[in-house]
Amino acid sequence: MGNPKRVLTAEDEQAIRDAMQAAQSADAAVREAVLSAHSHGASIRVLSEFTGMSTNTIMRWKKDAE
Repeated sequence: MGNPKRVLTAEDEQAIRDAMQAAQSADAAVREAVLSAHSHGASIRVLSEFTGMSTNTIMRWKKDAE
């Protein structure tokens, strides 16, 4: 008989879409908060250490926001 082809139910598809959208929204909120903290005087190094993100990522976000 083997392994039957598995398909996603409509409910599973929607749950995955919703979770992906929530993750994108959360990523945008983190980016906004990091850039806000930087504009309030936090250094890129401190932000990197606090968030666990690379300094390059934070510098790229800063450059993209300019």
